[in-house]
Amino acid sequence: MSNIAPKTNAKLGYSQKEILAQLTRVLSSDTFSHSSVLSSFLKFIVEETLEGNTDGVKEYTIGVSALGKKADFNPQIDALVRIHAGRLRRLLNEYYIGPGLADPIMIEVVKGTYVPVFRSQVAKKQNGKVVENENPPQYSRSKLTLAVLPFRNLCPDNEYQFFAEGFGEEITRIFSTNEDIAVIAHHSMRKYNADSADIRGIGNELGVHYVITGSVMRSSKEIRVSVGLAETLNGRQIWSKTYRHVLEIDKFIDIQDEINNDIFSILSGNYGFIIRDTMNAAQSTKKLDLASFDAILWNYHAQMTHSLEACITTSKALEKAIQNDPNNVMCLVVLGNLYLDSYALGFPTIEDPVNKAYQLIKKAIKIDPLSQYAHTIFGWANIYMHRKKEAIEAFDYSLQLGPSSASVKGTLGFGLACAGEYQRAHALLHQSLDLNPYCPWWYYMGFFFVFCHNKQYEEALECAQKMDASDDVFLKPLLITAAKGQLDLITDAQIEVEILTKQFPEIIDNLKMSLGTFMLDDALIVDIMEGVKKAGLSVG
Repeated sequence: MSNIAPKTNAKLGYSQKEILAQLTRVLSSDTFSHSSVLSSFLKFIVEETLEGNTDGVKEYTIGVSALGKKADFNPQIDALVRIHAGRLRRLLNEYYIGPGLADPIMIEVVKGTYVPVFRSQVAKKQNGKVVENENPPQYSRSKLTLAVLPFRNLCPDNEYQFFAEGFGEEITRIFSTNEDIAVIAHHSMRKYNADSADIRGIGNELGVHYVITGSVMRSSKEIRVSVGLAETLNGRQIWSKTYRHVLEIDKFIDIQDEINNDIFSILSGNYGFIIRDTMNAAQSTKKLDLASFDAILWNYHAQMTHSLEACITTSKALEKAIQNDPNNVMCLVVLGNLYLDSYALGFPTIEDPVNKAYQLIKKAIKIDPLSQYAHTIFGWANIYMHRKKEAIEAFDYSLQLGPSSASVKGTLGFGLACAGEYQRAHALLHQSLDLNPYCPWWYYMGFFFVFCHNKQYEEALECAQKMDASDDVFLKPLLITAAKGQLDLITDAQIEVEILTKQFPEIIDNLKMSLGTFMLDDALIVDIMEGVKKAGLSVG
């Protein structure tokens, strides 16, 4: 690396000399001087990137070339590189909050990749003081972006300042684990005064779609934390909640953790307030195209009803997005999930959809081994391959990867119901609805399976009737028929029997096989088929 030509980074205008000078500043700082392992890690990936060898910046090469692992190193078994990558991201953040605050170039290692990116810093020194740059960095809006303002401390005499300050840092950290939403580093938000911050101005300046705000108050007996979510285009407040807890100083950290996890569960995920608001705005403007971001939004819409048109449109959008961005983890996983759904519903799909979905999800996990969503859908792929043990292992691993949104809990709950793990399924589905009652129709199908397994057919019927699925989906009339048959409501079931006979004859002729694509409990399949037979439906 001693004879590097003075090339220029075309995107940012930095020469290799400038980037290497920044690398030297970082490595010679007190922050990095005490960690030879992370220094070697950072040096290797920066130098390889400058040489144009980004294809070689992978777990194996980092392990062998930077971390001293032997040639038989297997990153699928040994998570050393992933662990050190997380430590490296935290150390870089610590450096740029502190000694590197005024450096001209920021070196970042974005989660999901080991290839560093080089950005201009927001701050620089002028006459010994740190001031704003005239041209702050532009953040991409190709992904939903969130910022967390410092919480206002409204306690008398600024008591419990540590408690108020802790919210911004911790909420930012939790949301940084989210795959759907990019979050602005909290140190970049400290300059904004929460009392007078212009939400729309922050959106303009940082490219932020949504901002979380909050305040802390206390009385003699309780601590009260108020939290809100605003969108930045019009400055609308779209969600708020107030948390009250008994004032016990020795439990402040527990209180903060409970509040932060609740905020994350409610706001994040496929059906959280952030995605729902974005989806509503996109549908109202009719500006969706085939870019990765918009393809993902189409999927949120498709998952709510599973209409044939929505599933086909979404599949095409995702396939096009992956052609343009073949390593987009979220698009790979979502497309794999949609192939599985379409297969189960009898919709037109590709040849060998289950195996194709499995390969897409495996590729996503290889790119980002810590993707919670990828491991969740990997569990689903194993359901379709009738590998119960592997499916449950994948679901359990997904839960271990970090805080779970309401949608993750609901998806895992439904998956466990299909696997025949009814007690755990019921608990997760209830947790999901307690956090966010806005849910897709198939959550209620999960409840149906639980109640049907317990022979609680009245409760099962109630859940089936709540399934707000498209008319293209055979499962709603089928499950209503099954429950009514088991309850001897034969006359009442004839409307659904007629729908199934006229609209879904091929599925009814092969019903056992159709249900068996995604249900692993043969006894439950038999129970459902007995119910529809009692209602007068001839099934195969």
